[in-house]
This record gives sequence, C-alpha cells and structure tokens, in this order.
Amino acid sequence: MTGKTEFLDAYDRYADALYRHCFFRVFSKARAEELTQETFMKAWEYLAEGKEVQHVRAFLYRIANNLLIDESRKKKEVSLDALLEESNAFEPSYGGENDMERKVLIHEVIEGFKCLDRDERTVLVMRYLDDLDPKEIAEILGMTANNVSVRMNRALKKVRKEL
Repeated sequence: MTGKTEFLDAYDRYADALYRHCFFRVFSKARAEELTQETFMKAWEYLAEGKEVQHVRAFLYRIANNLLIDESRKKKEVSLDALLEESNAFEPSYGGENDMERKVLIHEVIEGFKCLDRDERTVLVMRYLDDLDPKEIAEILGMTANNVSVRMNRALKKVRKEL
C-alpha cells in the first residue's frame, strides 16, 4: 500500500472486520468505532511519511491491536455482566428483534471468555471472528505461528471447560 487509492481500497476491504475485532475486545459500539478510525488514521500518517506497507491486513490489525493494548492499560476492566445489563441490545448487528436464543448463546460465549486472559481472548477473536490464520496472527502479534496455535488450543480448552 503506497497511495491514496490503495488506502481507500484497504478501508473498504477491512474497516468492517476491524470494527468487529475492536468491538469484541471493548464491547462498546462507540469505542470500537473510534478505535477503527484511529487505526486508519495511524495507517494514513505512516503512509504520509512515505513509508510502504507490504501486508496491509496484518499492518492494520497490528495497529488496532496496539491501540487495544493501550486502551486496556488506560482503563480498569468493566464487568461484562454490568455491560450486558446496561445494554438493550447486542451490538453490532442489533436489528430490534427479540431473539432470546441468540441472546442466551451470546451471553454463554461471553461468560466463557471471562475465564481467559487478554492474550488468550485476542488470539481467539483474531482466529474465529476475524478469520485470520495462525501465521497472520503470529505476524500481527510478533510471535511464532506455533506459539499462536498453542495459545489457541489452551484457550479453547479453557472455554470448553467453562461452558
């Protein structure tokens, strides 16, 4: 990615996926939108300096992941139960319908994620929500693909046990 056209293409291709990635890490529609915007702003600033990006998707996810890490360092974690009680709907796909089965399933998944630490949640969100393969996740997080796979397996075992 070197120019304006490539940047706009990257935005069209990855903005929704980055939003979902951020949302399932912060559980706030507004904050996820802000983090997505910040991701693209930082990418634009990097390109404006004349630098080139070879792997656009990994580059954008690395920026988003760094912003999420900064976010978690700044704020004290809010209870997921409190967030669910305050929310009238499960963002980002809320359409107004009262689908009780869907709400129960989402609640169970979120409860299962409570047993995971930040790094384990990150790997599972990137793999199963963002549909990144272990090699891409490793590149984004700066670790080996083997380490990512081991972390995913351990996290999945914890979630299965919890559910």
